[in-house]
Amino acid sequence: MTSTATAPPTPRSRLGRPFGALTTGVLTSNASDGFVFFAAPLLVLTITKDPVAVAAVTAVTQAVPALFGLIAGSLADTRDRRALMLGSALVRATVLAALLALILLDAVTLPALFAALALFAAAELTFDISSAASVPDVLTDIGHLEKAHGIIGAGQQVVQGFVVGPFAALFFAWSAELPFALAAVLVVASALAMVALRRMLDDGATPAGPAVATTGAPDPAPGLTFRERFAGGAQEVWTNRPLRDIITLTLLLVTFVGFGQAAYAYYMIEYLDVPTAVLGLVFMALGVGGVLGSVTVHRVAARLGRHTTLYVGVMLLAAGFGVVGVAPAGSAAPWVTAVGFFAAGVGSGWWNVLVIAARQRLVAREKLGRVSGFLTTLNAFIAPAASLAGGLVTRVDPRLPWIVAAVGSAVTIALFGRLVRAVDDVAAPVSPHVPASPGGPS
Repeated sequence: MTSTATAPPTPRSRLGRPFGALTTGVLTSNASDGFVFFAAPLLVLTITKDPVAVAAVTAVTQAVPALFGLIAGSLADTRDRRALMLGSALVRATVLAALLALILLDAVTLPALFAALALFAAAELTFDISSAASVPDVLTDIGHLEKAHGIIGAGQQVVQGFVVGPFAALFFAWSAELPFALAAVLVVASALAMVALRRMLDDGATPAGPAVATTGAPDPAPGLTFRERFAGGAQEVWTNRPLRDIITLTLLLVTFVGFGQAAYAYYMIEYLDVPTAVLGLVFMALGVGGVLGSVTVHRVAARLGRHTTLYVGVMLLAAGFGVVGVAPAGSAAPWVTAVGFFAAGVGSGWWNVLVIAARQRLVAREKLGRVSGFLTTLNAFIAPAASLAGGLVTRVDPRLPWIVAAVGSAVTIALFGRLVRAVDDVAAPVSPHVPASPGGPS
């Protein structure tokens, strides 16, 4: 009787406790931000009925990344990222405490509210850039980047689509203080998660190895001036051809997506005659699709390849927008548009995760912050312009922005598909560096 040797089963990949702590901090922070930015326009309406003042809330939150994005990115590369995340959480908690005091005293003014939102948004941006740059640092294996970003992306979709969206307005209706108080509790929870992360990494919870570095990457060139670091993100993008191609693709897609859905509420309610009470449920299909896309992308990419999955994801996005753009008005509109939103959500989840993971493989870890800051700044200028253009085109034909977004997204991936094969080609950072000491700079 002959025995056949069998290979031992491959152990399930684990992302590690530090990744769990980072994800907890990111999601609680994201929920806090959502409650604040959703409730802020409602708070403005208790002060004035001027629509310009309400719109100013969005203007303030969009202006902060444009003005502060590069600075936040540079800080993420030159300071301990754990300390930055903890500090930004504490700043937001302080801002919320002051805002709550003003609400309770019935002393909120528009200048005070806008100043609080600007400071809150700057701290939020610092946290977001630092946390995104920290993902490769807390993983036990950089090959799990897609899975890690998929989990974070799915969690953010759930938080924004199924927690913040449905409950923020309800809580505000009960009490104007409640959303801001809940946001304060959540941001404190985020700070505690960062404390736990710091302890884990200081205790060596992430194994040392060639694919692992501790959070708080040191500046590899301490002699650089702040101005040189400030411009480092743009230089890195310009000189790294695969990275430049991937980012060009990303910016084009972001432009088309923003253009297409700029006036979605007007299109759905006024043009397709979707009941207002149903609108949130219909748009939730986008969140459901985004969650599914984010949690499945690493498995799909392992089977089809990253490049093919990226291509299919963008085509799904384009098809979904196309379905929304040709949906019939009337009773069938909610069902048809929900299908389109779901497909667009799955596609967005796939390409978003893949381009983020590819970017983090192509950029040395000590430069991730400034590259993220540079991209945040570009997006801060592109997104409002795309939204305004989409709104203006909606005046001509409400279907046209969706059709343009669908065709533009499909043409973009057709033209750039060959250029972004770097999502398959790279498996490790281009510029290896010596891992930081466990404490990181402070």
